[in-house]
Amino acid sequence: TVNLCLLLWLSRKATTAILSFAGCWALTGPEEASGPLGGSLSVQCQYKERYQKYKKYWCRGIFLFSCSIVIQTEGSEEKLAGNRVSIHDNHTQSTFTVTMESLAWNDTDTYWCGIDRPGFDSMINVNVLVFSGKSFNSQTLRPATQKS
Repeated sequence: TVNLCLLLWLSRKATTAILSFAGCWALTGPEEASGPLGGSLSVQCQYKERYQKYKKYWCRGIFLFSCSIVIQTEGSEEKLAGNRVSIHDNHTQSTFTVTMESLAWNDTDTYWCGIDRPGFDSMINVNVLVFSGKSFNSQTLRPATQKS
């Protein structure tokens, strides 16, 4: 099958979206992730091996063109932690994991796993849901497609 990839070209003056019908997935991950109010959730995104040394990030906002980076790696495997959010890149498994802790209602939003690439970032959206209670499916997986 041919995957639809959305390639983003970022310049100083404009953001342009270009559609490409190549089988070019560079990044996959869950469609949805959820966790209990006050609890935590983890999202694991997988990438192609050739992107091991690239910066990975977790971005918040419904529009990929203008989402705000919450946390970002420096291309290494060092685990980084910010305000209630951490990110860890595992080069051996070609995955990076984002963990959100002390979940609040306003953490419910659209987020993006991203790879910072020259010219084109690869991004895939993850809908995060905070719920009350203790039992809920933490991730809903999707087939290997992406917006990049």
